[in-house]
Amino acid sequence: MNSVTLIYMLPMMMIVVIYMWLNYRKSARNRLEQEAARADGLHEPVSLHPYIDPGKCLGCGSCVSACPEQSVLGMVTMKAELIAAANCIGHGACRTACPLDAITLVFGTETRGLEIPDINDDFQTNVKGIYIAGELGGMGLVRNAIEQGKQAVRAIAQSLEHGTGPQLELLIVGAGPAGIAASLAAKEAGLRYITIDQDSLGGSVAHFPRKKLVMTQPVELPLAGMVKFRETSKEKLLEFWEDIVKTHSLRIMFGHRLKRIDAAPNGFKATSTRGAFTARRVLLCL
Repeated sequence: MNSVTLIYMLPMMMIVVIYMWLNYRKSARNRLEQEAARADGLHEPVSLHPYIDPGKCLGCGSCVSACPEQSVLGMVTMKAELIAAANCIGHGACRTACPLDAITLVFGTETRGLEIPDINDDFQTNVKGIYIAGELGGMGLVRNAIEQGKQAVRAIAQSLEHGTGPQLELLIVGAGPAGIAASLAAKEAGLRYITIDQDSLGGSVAHFPRKKLVMTQPVELPLAGMVKFRETSKEKLLEFWEDIVKTHSLRIMFGHRLKRIDAAPNGFKATSTRGAFTARRVLLCL
């Protein structure tokens, strides 16, 4: 090897060594964060999350850069891995960013498992008249939950012949994103409805960590129009929900934990910790 070749080779070798050293440091740091997440109980995903096929992963890191949470994915020994899986919001940007289709979005894990109820295209379960939208149906992402809540109520409205009388046409269980969207859609459709929730407005969003980003895509709400949040904290989103409920006088009752649902003449009887409701249709947004 002559001196001219060495002049060109040495800088290249230095670049490679520096690159490998930086990647080693990043990998070691991510491994420590992964172990800390496991110690804190944050290693198991709670809903929709990415599965990374190590055989297909190129190690480009595009999924890590695309993740809006910035703490879910990381590079470990030149491969992308879940770091703090419990922080995943099911956004799906990682799958879109992967150039080799090494990422699929899944529910549950080998150790934790997850059973998702069977629902049809109209969000109706195998029990005719009972519908499911939102996280119980497998969609933890706020935007998807909102869309499901809207679409489920529109399907319910089409299945009903409007009548008169004291019986509710629709009982909505849960006042999270899916339940609020469903309540707006029910009012827009002129349905006789009530929404109940065992806790407070916002559902699981209200229990997210402080200042957690919870919505990263615009979405259209019945009556309220287009919500153009690109990124927002849980606090701002909850304030927005409270304003929506007040502005549109939504019929939401808190402190009602659902205990059971029984068949009743022309519908169902839902019993909560504070009373009972009869309704022709039930939409679970738990």
